[in-house]
Amino acid sequence: MTEMNNAEVDALIVDLQAGGQRRKHAVTQLYIAFSAKFTRFLQLRGVPESESEDLMHDIFLAFIARCDGFTPSGMGRGWLWSVVRSKLADRYRQANKENVEVYDDSWKIEAGSYDDARLKACIEGQMSAFSRDYPEGAQALAWVIDDELDLRSVSELLGRSYGATREFMSQIRSRLRGYIDPCLMG
Repeated sequence: MTEMNNAEVDALIVDLQAGGQRRKHAVTQLYIAFSAKFTRFLQLRGVPESESEDLMHDIFLAFIARCDGFTPSGMGRGWLWSVVRSKLADRYRQANKENVEVYDDSWKIEAGSYDDARLKACIEGQMSAFSRDYPEGAQALAWVIDDELDLRSVSELLGRSYGATREFMSQIRSRLRGYIDPCLMG
């Protein structure tokens, strides 16, 4: 399937608002176009595969529940991603309340050798912490890395000027380095 542009996504969100068969069609089209990206986004931020399907269900229910507040303006993709980020933040808040899962990323890589699995686990844990601490920055990075959007597109989704977005991305890269470097150093 080819990539949907914002106008096409806007139209599908309007169909969500309409209800009935139009809603069913819109949910199906949005699922086909975005479910893999949403799942990858969630799993890169520490959501176990076993929970990602339930969270995806909650996300699509949130699309339906929140669609009446959407006004078509060419920002449909950004609206979808804001709902996804919101549901992920809800999950983090719930996990913090329940202390369900804690990532053990306190280990250090010994100089000269490392275990790929431990390095991957450390980076995933640190990315999860980074996403929790800087959700807007994590989303912007995901748009660049996962969705392969250019900075001009990201600036539109963030509602910032191109220059402000460049500076923001520079700051986010610096902050991210502080999270990842402990995984890379002995």
